[in-house]
Amino acid sequence: MIVEFFQHLRLPAAKWVKQMGYGREIISLEARHQRCHDAWAPHLTATRRLIIDAAADCQDTGHAVVLGSGALLDVPLHDLAARFDRVDLIDIVHPNSARRQAARFDNVRLIAADISGIAPAVYSQAVTADPIGARPPPPIGSRDKSCEIISGVIDRNLAKGGALGALREPRPDPAMIAGADFVVSTNVLAQLPLPLLDWLQAHRPFADDAARDAFGRSIIDHHLALLQHHPGRVVLITEVLRLITVDENPIEKIDPLFGAPIFADGEEWWWDVAPPGEIDRHRAMRLRVKGLPDLAKADQSRSCRNTTLAAP
Repeated sequence: MIVEFFQHLRLPAAKWVKQMGYGREIISLEARHQRCHDAWAPHLTATRRLIIDAAADCQDTGHAVVLGSGALLDVPLHDLAARFDRVDLIDIVHPNSARRQAARFDNVRLIAADISGIAPAVYSQAVTADPIGARPPPPIGSRDKSCEIISGVIDRNLAKGGALGALREPRPDPAMIAGADFVVSTNVLAQLPLPLLDWLQAHRPFADDAARDAFGRSIIDHHLALLQHHPGRVVLITEVLRLITVDENPIEKIDPLFGAPIFADGEEWWWDVAPPGEIDRHRAMRLRVKGLPDLAKADQSRSCRNTTLAAP
């Protein structure tokens, strides 16, 4: 934990990005990968292989974009840099490990951007956090009074519920992938809503679970729309089911896409993201991952994700 704390301090990211937990999440992900290296290996191998095969099949090799590049654990950067003239790695925060890898290639760029298209707007909903601009510190000797005033504002705003301020629709920027011949959305789709929902729950609670799920679904839908309207080759790799087990017996199935359907056939595999011993001795979590090497040409399927425990 001490090591992760100092890694977070040194992480090159905007203050508001760190406050929303994106920095802690990427550092925790790298630490979990070290602990669960063997359990994660089949998933990471399958992801990289699918991307490499799709890239080899892409006729235009000018510009590639990876959305959700993160720590590059699942990104075959060497292969992409060799295949394309330019490779853009886009994420809201790039850990130092990714920066070191990217620095080895003259044609690779790191771009810090909000893929969800709504993170700064969600951040501004919090009455307990500093705004994106600098806020002057309270005058010396007035700290207690300042905290009392802030506490009162929080209580009044939380009591208003939805009146605290309407959330706008997510607006992912098409410029992120404009002109790209090859776009990869890798294991990020289901993750996009999570830090935003956690932040809002802490600072601007939803009226009910339905409102929370609707907001999560809107983030998923807008990312899918961004990919589906892109004219270049698009690779989509995403979890489509979370399975919680106790002593290897399934006890809960969760739809990570908030009901958003992906009616397309593709490759599928399991990711043992938290094997026994990671959460506790008995409990584990597996993810069902779907990979579509060409989103526009994926065969349509009549089946959809089944989140009932009775289903296979």
